[in-house]
Amino acid sequence: MRAQIIAAGVIFAAFAAASPAHAQLSENGGPVSYSADNLEYVDAERQLVLTGDVDIVQNDARLRADRITLFFSRSSASPTDSQGLGSGDIQRMVAEGEVYYVRPAQSARGNRAVYEVAQDAVTFTGNVVVASDDNVIRGETLVLQIGSRRTTIRPNTGERVRGVFVPRGNSGGSR
Repeated sequence: MRAQIIAAGVIFAAFAAASPAHAQLSENGGPVSYSADNLEYVDAERQLVLTGDVDIVQNDARLRADRITLFFSRSSASPTDSQGLGSGDIQRMVAEGEVYYVRPAQSARGNRAVYEVAQDAVTFTGNVVVASDDNVIRGETLVLQIGSRRTTIRPNTGERVRGVFVPRGNSGGSR
């Protein structure tokens, strides 16, 4: 069971750097590239909305969804000036509809994912599947508190969390 929780935690640790002030997709940081069918920026609300086959890539990490909304803070340099399209620190990121997060040998899927920088936590909801190598965990909600490396997976009411893990060094035979 501990191996399952660690596998789930490793997948989502890449959502934030050590400092919760900066959102990250990849543990190594770096430039973030994105593509989408449509982009809308609402300056008054400091929101960048990407819709239609949204694909965000940072190093070896990829986030895909039907819609991703980024919520930005005001830059501390001049709170009264407009900082422009998507400037300032990301406070929150919401991915909706067929959400996939993929890294080499690790992936997660759900209907919705919300990353809150201030809480240093990401929550996946709706038919959540977490996979790392041969290990798979299924549930309805996954909450990862990044800094404390605490992972919680909850099922639907009346159901159970389900999973399969393959111990390392498993030769498949008996002695």
